[in-house]
Amino acid sequence: MKTKNNVKSLKTVAALVFLGLLYLNVNVYAHGGGPKIVPEELSVQAGSTLKVEVGGLTGSKSATFKLVGMFGKYDLGTYSIDSDDFSQDLLIPKDVNSGNYRLIVEGGGISAKIVIKVN
Repeated sequence: MKTKNNVKSLKTVAALVFLGLLYLNVNVYAHGGGPKIVPEELSVQAGSTLKVEVGGLTGSKSATFKLVGMFGKYDLGTYSIDSDDFSQDLLIPKDVNSGNYRLIVEGGGISAKIVIKVN
């Protein structure tokens, strides 16, 4: 019985931490400034495509995307870009373990990140 309560409490704490990180990311981006990455969805299936909107990669000719989390680091590709603000479809690899990951875009010495969940 005690173990069930501990597991339930741990899940609750993990969910609250995820929501807190999500709030911070959305709050920062909603108030402008600096580079940003905004995914179409904050939860995505491994093996599916995720569309992202990127802004503020000033002067960069390419953008590199990756997922970084407790369960690994996954390169999502480098793409040529012709604008500071653009959208990109990213393929989330099938072998990504479920969990929370930082989705990072880098270009021209500038980077932006947001936390997403992979199912």
